[in-house]
Amino acid sequence: MSAAAARAPSRITLGLLAVLGLINLVRGAIHTFLPDSGAGVIAHFDLAQGGRTIIFLLAMIGAGQIGSGLIDLLVVARFHAFAAPLLAVELLRALIGLYIAFFSKSVGTGYPGAKGIVGAAVVLTLATLWEFARPKAKA
Repeated sequence: MSAAAARAPSRITLGLLAVLGLINLVRGAIHTFLPDSGAGVIAHFDLAQGGRTIIFLLAMIGAGQIGSGLIDLLVVARFHAFAAPLLAVELLRALIGLYIAFFSKSVGTGYPGAKGIVGAAVVLTLATLWEFARPKAKA
């Protein structure tokens, strides 16, 4: 199937990718540009031991979040053919984050974003199922 014949993404997919893009840009900017990468002032991590390493790792994650946010927004603005696969990638990232946060390397639920991880996974699962299962438009 050629790119011209490919099904256009739903407004739900484009809207969700736009929201994710903005969230990624904001979170990335916080992690990259705040002096403590948000570890102390937002997450209230104790930075007395290993603080420089935590700040460095969060800043590096922030750089990746800025890149992801820009890609999300570019797909919404111009490259619609990549919207459904990108939504699937965002779902995979959310599910892996859910696994890490609550099973493999859990630190409990007392940190910013704990509920957001679950909410994002649920919303992305539903949106991805909708995008890939929705009926094709009649020609």
